Amino acid sequence: MGSKGYELFEHTADIGLYIYGRDLQELFTAAAEALMAQLTDPGRIKPVEERRVELEEESPEELLRSWMTELLYLYTSELWLCAEAAFESLTQNSLVAVARGERADRACHEITGEVKAVTWHRLKIERLEPEGILRATVVLDV
Repeated sequence: MGSKGYELFEHTADIGLYIYGRDLQELFTAAAEALMAQLTDPGRIKPVEERRVELEEESPEELLRSWMTELLYLYTSELWLCAEAAFESLTQNSLVAVARGERADRACHEITGEVKAVTWHRLKIERLEPEGILRATVVLDV
């Protein structure tokens, strides 16, 4: 496992991510950081503005994809970057979260990549044994 809760894997023309967490909250938090890391240095994003996110899906995988897609939408529509998230509720099929971050500022945030979409390709959440941690497989279209 990467030191930040995610690691890249080789994928032709796209970015593959393995995202790790002991539970869904840790997994979804790491997913937000992994996505932001493809755009800029997440350590430089300040949690100064809030965005409320409410999602409901059929499965944990669909919920994870929707979560990452919502954060990507906030970036592409508002140039808003997520620094952290607090989950008011998070189940296998729904979440209510307050994402904190700020608008991208060229003086602070060097945009190092472009992500077009969070894909369905290889999307999976599994529990790794014997560690018992969750691992999500996510492919980003770049």
